[in-house]
Amino acid sequence: MRQIALNNKPHRGIPRRLRALERWASGFRDEFYPRSAHMERYTHWKIPVHEALIQGPRARIEDQAFCIQQLLEAASHLSNAADHSQGYYRVACLLVWPWVHQSEVTIFYDRDYYLGFLGETNPLMPERSSHSLALHTPANFIEHGHDVTQPDDEVAVQWWCIGEPA
Repeated sequence: MRQIALNNKPHRGIPRRLRALERWASGFRDEFYPRSAHMERYTHWKIPVHEALIQGPRARIEDQAFCIQQLLEAASHLSNAADHSQGYYRVACLLVWPWVHQSEVTIFYDRDYYLGFLGETNPLMPERSSHSLALHTPANFIEHGHDVTQPDDEVAVQWWCIGEPA
């Protein structure tokens, strides 16, 4: 369950919450989500963890990396279960660093819409989020990173799209 932090109390039950996230990611194994009759351009799932676990002053880099790895696991399961005979279907993990609670797994049903997320260039290359966090990305996934820092941001904000080639 997604929750936001309303206070600065120490977070409890971290191992239990991480196991729950691991079960959530494995729940996508052999699941195929075809485009519905509403013809949406995407379907997505936000990371289902408490905000304080993955961002803020008490967040640990190890927990953040584990949670992002579970997003990649879910994306990998969705990619492996894909039936490409039913139209355009690409899976990606959309990662916002350091605001990891905004991250999600997304299935794109529209190529142009997906290309808008990838961008024409990869301005953060050769930097890769998977290397800096020691993540294991699926073999067929690519990484595109963009700096999206705004003038009033206190820290540098990066937006990463880790997913199947368009």
